[in-house]
Amino acid sequence: MVIQRDDPLLHHDEVGILLRSAGLAPSMHNTQPWRFEVTGQVVDVLLDEDRTLPAEDHSGRMTRIGLGAAAFNLRVAAAMLGFETTLAIEPDPDRPDIAVRLFLGARHSTTISPIGSLYGELRRRHTYRGPMTTAEVSPLVLERLNAAARAEGAELHWLDQAANRELEQILHAADGLDLHDEDRLTERGRWVGGDRTQDGIPQAALGPVPARSAIFRDLAAGFDQHARSSAVFETNPRIAVLTTAVDDSVAWTRAGMGLQHSLLIATSYDLAVSFLNQAIEHVPLRSRIQDLVGHSTRPQLILRAGYPDHAAAETPRIPWQKSLDRWQ
Repeated sequence: MVIQRDDPLLHHDEVGILLRSAGLAPSMHNTQPWRFEVTGQVVDVLLDEDRTLPAEDHSGRMTRIGLGAAAFNLRVAAAMLGFETTLAIEPDPDRPDIAVRLFLGARHSTTISPIGSLYGELRRRHTYRGPMTTAEVSPLVLERLNAAARAEGAELHWLDQAANRELEQILHAADGLDLHDEDRLTERGRWVGGDRTQDGIPQAALGPVPARSAIFRDLAAGFDQHARSSAVFETNPRIAVLTTAVDDSVAWTRAGMGLQHSLLIATSYDLAVSFLNQAIEHVPLRSRIQDLVGHSTRPQLILRAGYPDHAAAETPRIPWQKSLDRWQ
């Protein structure tokens, strides 16, 4: 049943639900590089230039992926509220800052779509940087993650043990490059470590330091780590490379949507996920990742998935009112 409303505008509580949900999306170093404009029943997701990472993400790939993830969360919240939705990526040549435009259509009072049913996972999903248990992830669950990525125009490629060993070498090379890049370390210091209340990654969310060599990303590498514990990480984690068919800003946005759809499905199965994107951020090393997945596709993200050994720490979020540029 479609609800007919005299007032076509969204109510305050509905805007809050939509933007609060969007703001729960993952983004590189939790910079939350988005702003929003609401016009009637149209929601624009805008790029916030002040929250980009020019040293570590000079192409803007990871920023666009974050914007795509935020747009997917908008769709989830809108579906939970009963709205049908359509979207356009980069809809206005005169407004290149608009990454995604979401149109809210007819509203149904009784039926929640499969996407809307993921609303309860939004607050449960957190990036997990600790060790995984030895429990195997079933092929059925992995296929559900694959289907979620494909539904948004992306693909997950799960690596075998030989590819995992090659990846570990690539990641160590990337870590070495990071440690000798002063611009990257300076930029990272703005967003990583310490106590944080609205953005960035606080020290409590960095996870333990591996007690021995592991397939892992330590965002605090190069900084003081005296207060962190150590842990033994799994020896053969489940690793996937998320890819797209082409490599442009639209594809990066699609990758973000596919990422977030997969992450919410993973959360519904109590899986945890962290990121190993240091190899994606360096062009020569990204080509080596492409060798692992085939040259007909473009690697955008590297995910480590499994059942967490302990609870994930939360990262802070900007109040939704501060990310709203206009509402009319």
